[in-house]
Amino acid sequence: MLASCSERQEATQSEADSTGIDTTILRVAVMPTMSCLPVYYAERSGLADSLGLDIELLRYQAQLDIDTAIIGGHVDIAFTDLIRTVRLSKQVALTPFASCDEPLSLISLKTKRVKRINQMKEQMIAISRLSATDYWCDHVLDSTRTSYDDIYRPQINDVRLRAEMLRQGLIDAAMLGEPFATWMMMLGHKRLFLSGGKQPQLYAWAACSSATKQQQQAFRKLLDEAIGQLDKESEAALLRDILKQEYQLPPALADTLELPPLKPTSDIRSNDMAKAEEWLKGKSENKRIRK
Repeated sequence: MLASCSERQEATQSEADSTGIDTTILRVAVMPTMSCLPVYYAERSGLADSLGLDIELLRYQAQLDIDTAIIGGHVDIAFTDLIRTVRLSKQVALTPFASCDEPLSLISLKTKRVKRINQMKEQMIAISRLSATDYWCDHVLDSTRTSYDDIYRPQINDVRLRAEMLRQGLIDAAMLGEPFATWMMMLGHKRLFLSGGKQPQLYAWAACSSATKQQQQAFRKLLDEAIGQLDKESEAALLRDILKQEYQLPPALADTLELPPLKPTSDIRSNDMAKAEEWLKGKSENKRIRK
């Protein structure tokens, strides 16, 4: 049975409160990474409400799923990287507005007894293709003069699944972000590479056309406020709960895990954007040559 209203209701314009911040709900796409930890905290602690920002978190486990949500118009702001932003901007209006310090580690399975990258011939490194993990994997192979043909790189998009497969010995190595890289090292697996402190800085928060400049600024303020509060001892219990529920870390691990400190967001640098575009262009050219 179908029914409809006889009157047509026009969409109303977004309203602003007395502080000037847009009061419409801001849909934010997140996934279990360190850069998203302040957003989980802001929602759970009530910080977002206190700053007059009404956010709705859309939870994903992989960047590809976030891509789909962006293309479908389901989100306003999303956690992503500059490589994926360049690719997606050919289909939708997408603007990176805040850079994240999100280090990646190459973690090797402890039973392989591998100490150097060039010892990984005919082994598997799990990545997510055409993303920051793919970029840094290329960087590692290039810096050690390791042939791409000698390394298998299965695409495992789900970040937690990538860590779980390494834990169970189903892959030889994986490009992992935090807190999963620290978790794997606590289990005895070995870190062969860390992108922290190296350039370019690829991870970012990006805004769809539905997010106003004002909302972007308010969101950055929210991130920086949350990062400042997360260091307080009084917030430790809430932080542990987030790691258990949102990141699905084992309770015993979440209670003892020492995470690296978070850094405030920064502006997107043109050099980082150029690096992402250059690398992606090189990938496309190599693909055409192979064909």
